[in-house]
Amino acid sequence: MLPTHTARVLYRSDDAPDRFLPEGPRPVRLDDRDALIWVNIQTAPAATGGALHVRFWDDGETETWRLPGRPGFVLPTDRPGVVFVGMDKQLGTFDLDAGTWHRLATIPDDSPRTMINDAEVVPGGRAVVFGTKDVKFKDPIANLYLYTLDDDVVSLLAPGQTCSNGKVFARYGGELVLFDIDTPTKTVKRYRLDLGSRVAVLDGVALDLKAEPGFPDGMRDGGEGTAIVAFYNPDPVPHGRAVRFDLTSGQAVAEWQTPGSPRVTCPCLLSHGGGVKLVLTTATEGMPEEQEDDCPEAGSLFEADAGVSVLPPAEAVRFTP
Repeated sequence: MLPTHTARVLYRSDDAPDRFLPEGPRPVRLDDRDALIWVNIQTAPAATGGALHVRFWDDGETETWRLPGRPGFVLPTDRPGVVFVGMDKQLGTFDLDAGTWHRLATIPDDSPRTMINDAEVVPGGRAVVFGTKDVKFKDPIANLYLYTLDDDVVSLLAPGQTCSNGKVFARYGGELVLFDIDTPTKTVKRYRLDLGSRVAVLDGVALDLKAEPGFPDGMRDGGEGTAIVAFYNPDPVPHGRAVRFDLTSGQAVAEWQTPGSPRVTCPCLLSHGGGVKLVLTTATEGMPEEQEDDCPEAGSLFEADAGVSVLPPAEAVRFTP
């Protein structure tokens, strides 16, 4: 029987716009304090801006930075107080102390229906793989991209996605492998990534999730050859789910539930409180008002014991080679 755990609410904003589309939680260290950072991609269906949120572990203090665009992801860097952000069609850095945005690159896509979505740091920290999404969640007009810091270049890795979401890297026999979700297909595809040639070669489907309720959204390394997938379920169900899968066998090995919040957007493993914890973001995006009444914790962040003793290695964007 699949081990199933109940997550508890970690944080719930009092402001409804901040609960609209939380995503991409990451551990960071700011001002010599351990913290959790995440994005709110946008604050309402037609909003053109979003925010970064930080919650400090020592006293629960929170801070918010409103952004001039919609952030798809945030990644830690080796620069104190600086994070790497994908926003609308731009990549850049955001200085949390100064509150300033610095653009580094723009993706080669002028469609009004696409924007940057999820991302992951390539092992070594000198590159980032990220995707885009069709904001109407309808057509395969989005792409998978590679950004390299050495030359400040964005390259197309794979076209024809609709909503490029969670990503995990692994090495097999010295070869770098990328696992990538295109949400509407409900699959996790496997790519062999050649950084030198800037090429991603499709190498089959690692996880077929078509039988799972909801849509696979964010995904993170679960350690020991596994990945944790968050499921965004638009149906009126009493709880949401995140599931840990073996990437070789495709079998589920553990599940976490989020009571009162079915639209789980992204997982994150981190070290806190003397052990490895799982943090899950959830959203109210697209939820009818009557369903929100039945889902009182929609848009909250949840926390649970991860059930693993060793935290998988995490990368930061490294501006210093």
